Amino acid sequence: MTTAPPQARTHARTSTRPRALPTSPCTPACAADPGPTVDAATRRRRALRLAGALAGVAVAALRAPLAGTRGRRRLLTCASARVLTAAGVRVAVTSSPVAWPRTGANRGPGLLVVSNSVSWVDDLALLTVVPGLPVATTGLGGRPVLGGLLRRAGAVLVDPARPRSLPVAVGQVADALRGGATVSVHPEGATSCGVELGRFSPAFLQAAVDAAAPVCPVAIRYRVDGGAGTAVAGQPAGEPFLRSLARVLAARGLVVEVHLLPALDPAGADRHELAALAEYAVAAVTEARPPLVAAHPRRPRVPAPVQLHRGTVRAA
Repeated sequence: MTTAPPQARTHARTSTRPRALPTSPCTPACAADPGPTVDAATRRRRALRLAGALAGVAVAALRAPLAGTRGRRRLLTCASARVLTAAGVRVAVTSSPVAWPRTGANRGPGLLVVSNSVSWVDDLALLTVVPGLPVATTGLGGRPVLGGLLRRAGAVLVDPARPRSLPVAVGQVADALRGGATVSVHPEGATSCGVELGRFSPAFLQAAVDAAAPVCPVAIRYRVDGGAGTAVAGQPAGEPFLRSLARVLAARGLVVEVHLLPALDPAGADRHELAALAEYAVAAVTEARPPLVAAHPRRPRVPAPVQLHRGTVRAA
């Protein structure tokens, strides 16, 4: 399998592969987006709705032990949808013309969904579009409300401060894939402003190789109503969660675009090749930035899907 090199980035890159737990070069200044905002009354209403949604998540977390595995994952999906709705965030899905393989009992291994990482909103949006097991940090898993539901739903938790725990997490993902589960992971390893794409670490791609599971790239991009791209949802490294949450609650017409790209066959490929192919597919969408002012506000500009064929990578 041959791969095409990813497009050039503005951030400095080295010729070596990134370490297993990379960090983002972005700073909080990257997310200082002067996009449209709502008035103070709307912010208060969203905050109240969000508090109500989180209360519902807390109740779901208490009910989780009484539900089966499938029921707990359904609770996690519903909780994610409630939080997004309360925060005033819409999800727009663009599907590839090439369907993903079907998974489930007696249908072979599950799917490893790999996507770029911009914000805490990413995981909520992905759970509403592609329900499955997320790979999350122990910090998120330790939070009192959503973290408890994540743990009970079987999410795979990784401690960024302990790189030696990574092989254990990769093994857990491989076992879940062999059992037919869908698992979502962010190979960048850190959130960013969303303007530029970081390198995809190949660590969790090894789970797909071990389980012979298809790798399904997903590109996540943010815009506001009218089509203009925005970095307001980004959560750069080191930024407090509440500050990012306040920006999202204040944004007017925030839309998270979820682009489902063609699946990659792991047969005959190693984790480095799969990581490069997935990164290239996602970059073709995230780096095709929308115009600052959309010509047709009701029909936002969406780049053509990326066609991936075994042995080659090309844009449609």
